[in-house]
Amino acid sequence: MGGAGLPERPVCSVRYIMKHVLPLACVWLAAAVGSAPASAQALASPAELLALVNAQRAAGAVCGGEPQPPAPPLQWHAAPEAAATDHLLDVAQQATLTHDGSDGSTVGGRLRRHGYVWGGVGENVAAGHTSAALTLQQWLKSPAHCRTLMQANYRHGAVVGRLVPGSKHGAYWVMVLARPLS
Repeated sequence: MGGAGLPERPVCSVRYIMKHVLPLACVWLAAAVGSAPASAQALASPAELLALVNAQRAAGAVCGGEPQPPAPPLQWHAAPEAAATDHLLDVAQQATLTHDGSDGSTVGGRLRRHGYVWGGVGENVAAGHTSAALTLQQWLKSPAHCRTLMQANYRHGAVVGRLVPGSKHGAYWVMVLARPLS
């Protein structure tokens, strides 16, 4: 071994690449190809979208004529983002707006699939707008979606928005909110 634990021979040898780099590249490529239609592109980063939702939660809202007090901010969590992404790609492919997956899954089932043990879950789905702000306004105008967004007991969440050219609605949004079981 060379200094600082580095191998003495160069790491760019064909043998090294075949043994270490190629398998990782194949895994990465398989994940990238299998995770989204090639033409789907993010409309905003999940962090930007969650910040927009958290600003609304901090301000409070009126949902169906009922005032909702300010709610604590949601913390980003990988499982809600993965569940939201799965469902967004599914509804875009199926050309429907529903909370049920084409495989019969629910938001709770999709969260469990990604290892999240939940005590409460919520989901908002929307399509059509390419703007996160307009999608948020759409959810706030719907009493049920507004109450889901403002539910104070949710601790984790994620929002994904994707443009899917050639799909029925063009732009799709899914927000998943959750409270851990314990």
